[in-house]
Parts: sequence; structure tokens; C-alpha cells
Amino acid sequence: MRHPKAALVERAQAEGRGKPVFHTQRSGPDHEPVFRAETSLDGIVYGHGEGGNKREAERRAAEAALAALESALLEGSTVASDDAPFEGPWPLVEQVLAASLQVAHARVPAELRGDAGREAVQAFALKLYKGLLEDLGEVVEDDEEAEG
Repeated sequence: MRHPKAALVERAQAEGRGKPVFHTQRSGPDHEPVFRAETSLDGIVYGHGEGGNKREAERRAAEAALAALESALLEGSTVASDDAPFEGPWPLVEQVLAASLQVAHARVPAELRGDAGREAVQAFALKLYKGLLEDLGEVVEDDEEAEG
């Protein structure tokens, strides 16, 4: 099993986010220190961890960050872009959304990094998501918009 810090670095690079930053502080007496770590990506804190040594605190912070990133992915917060117009209304079907994002992430060329890579994954995932929802009969057309 990969170390959580290595997994976080790989995921951040794959998403074009750059390297995670860890900030660790030590407190407590010399015989019983407590280390508290936080990790951030692009200036946003994603995880906190605590341990009896720096390595353990940072491992736990990386685990928390990976869980937070996965949670955000399942909630769909990485799908919508403020610049992209919403063409729904579509219901949030978490399993369909997660599968769409996983397929899009796997199929977008790895050489696309940063904003270009993120936008390509979002666009492809959105196209897959809409298509799957249409196949499931879940897309509802808004009649008022069509008439207006």
C-alpha cells in the first residue's frame, strides 16, 4: 500500500495542482511531544493530523486530505466551473457522477496539466454525466425555458 503522503503527491500532480505543502508544529514536553500537521493544496487546507512524531502527524494529515478530496469529488464540487453555464436541471446521482469523473480522469491525456487538464476532465465528465442521466431518463427539461 502506498504511503498517504506519496498518494497525495501523485493525486495532486495528476490533477495539475502542484505539490502539497505540509506545516507541522511541535508542542508538549520533551518526553511526550505532540506534533500537529496540516496539508494544503493551492493555498487551501485539506487535512489535519496529530501524532507523537512529525512523520505520523503528516501521514494523518495526508490521509485526511485524501479523504477530503474524495468527498469533494463524490459531492460534485469539482465538476461545476464558475465559468461554465449550467444547462441542467440535472439531479445529483452520486454513483453516476463519481463514475463519470473516474472515466474522464482516466481518458484525458496525462500531458494536460493545470487549468487545461482540469477543464478537460470537467468538460468530459459533464458530457458523460449528462449522457448517462439521459440514458437513465433522469434529465428533466425545463418547459418554461423552452417556451420563453
